[in-house]
Amino acid sequence: MNFSGCGCLLFLPTKVAVSTSILSNSKRWEFLWMWLPKLEYDHSMDERKSLSRFINLNMPLHRAPVIESLRLNFSHGYTGSVTPEDVRQWVALAVTRFLRELSLDLTSEDNPTKLPSSLYTCKSLVILELKGSNLVDVHRTSCLPSLKTLLLQGVLYADQKSLHKLLSSCPVLEDLFVEQYGCESEHFLEAVSVIVPSLQRLTLKLCRGYFFHRLVINTPSLKYFKIEDYTYEHTNGIDDDDYSFYSDDMPKLEEMEVHSTYLDIQNFALYREGIVLSQLRRLKLCSCTINWSKLLVRLLKDSPNLQELEIHLDGDHTNICEDPPVCWENELACVPDCLLSSLQTFKWTRIYGSPKEVDLVKYVLRNARCLKTATILFRSISYSALEEDELEMVIQDLSLSSRGSKDAKLVFV
Repeated sequence: MNFSGCGCLLFLPTKVAVSTSILSNSKRWEFLWMWLPKLEYDHSMDERKSLSRFINLNMPLHRAPVIESLRLNFSHGYTGSVTPEDVRQWVALAVTRFLRELSLDLTSEDNPTKLPSSLYTCKSLVILELKGSNLVDVHRTSCLPSLKTLLLQGVLYADQKSLHKLLSSCPVLEDLFVEQYGCESEHFLEAVSVIVPSLQRLTLKLCRGYFFHRLVINTPSLKYFKIEDYTYEHTNGIDDDDYSFYSDDMPKLEEMEVHSTYLDIQNFALYREGIVLSQLRRLKLCSCTINWSKLLVRLLKDSPNLQELEIHLDGDHTNICEDPPVCWENELACVPDCLLSSLQTFKWTRIYGSPKEVDLVKYVLRNARCLKTATILFRSISYSALEEDELEMVIQDLSLSSRGSKDAKLVFV
C-alpha cells in the first residue's frame, strides 16, 4: 500500500485526522492515521460515541516507531464512549511505543483514573503532565530514567508516600510543578517532601489547612523557585505550631517568587542564620500579608547580587488585607549590599501609597546606586485609600526624592 499521503496527514490536527479515518471508507486513510507520532484527543471528539471503539481497534496496530506525545483531555468528565479504563489501556499501549510525552487532564465524578504500573517504568518518557482525577500510585520498583519535566496539578495520591516514591524514581528530573487544591480528602497529601538533587526549577502551589502541615525541600541544584502558599477557605485560623517549612541551602538559586496569604517568617525556613543566596538575581514578592516587608528585608540582606526586585499585590489577594503593614525600618541596621552594588530594576505594583510604603520606595531610590528603572503602579482610586489629589502629591513627592543613581528613571503607570 502506498503511504505517500502520510506526510500531509502528519500536519493535520489529531481531531481532523481521526475524523478523516472514521468517516472514510478507504482502508488507505485508516492506516495512514496509524503513523501519526503525536496523538491528542478530548471530549469534543466523541460526539458520535465512536472514539473509544476506533482507538481500541486501531491503537494496538499503531505503526509509528515512536509516539512523541499522547495528550488526553477529558477535564469536563468522561462522556460518550470513553471510560477511565479506556484511558488506562491507551496509556499502557503508548508506553510500549516508546512514549516521550504524556499529558492527561481528567475528571471523574466517581473513581479516579488509576494509571498502569508500566507508566512508572517507562524508560523513554521525558515529560509527564497529570491534572485532575489521576491517581498517583507508585510501586517500589518504579524508575523513570529519562523524565525531566513533571507536572502534578490537583491529582490524587494512593498514599502519603506516593509523591516521595515518584520523585525518588526520577534521577534526572529538572522541572517540577506540584499543586494541591484541597486539604480534606484521604487522597491529598499531609506533607510535601521534595528531595531531588538534579532539580533546577520548582513550582509549588499548596493549600495550607488543618491537614497539610509540613513542607521539606532539598534541591541543591535549584535555579528557580516559586511558592504559592494559601490557606484553605474554610479554615478558621491556623496554628503556626502545626506547620513547618524546611529547606536546605540553595546555592545555585537565581530566581525566586513568593506568594503567600499566611506568611510566617519564622517558619519560612530559608531563613536560618548564615544563609546567603549569592546567585539570586531576580526576586518577586507578594505584599498581602503582615510579615512581607520583614521577609523582604531578610532577602535583601542575604542576596548580595540581586539585580531585579518586584513587589506586587496578587489580584487574588487584594481582599486579604486592606492595607498590608510595612515594618522594615528596625530591620535594617545598614544598607544591603545589593542596593549598593547590583540592583538595576525595581518594580512595585498595586501599591496603596501609605506613608511607610512611600518611605520604603524612597529608601530604595536613595540607596540603589546601580538602579536603572523604578516602576510604580498604584492601585486604582476606587480601591485606594488615597484621594486623587493625595495621589498626585505622593507622585510629586517621589519624583523629587533623592536618587542614589544618576541614571535611575522613575516611571508611574
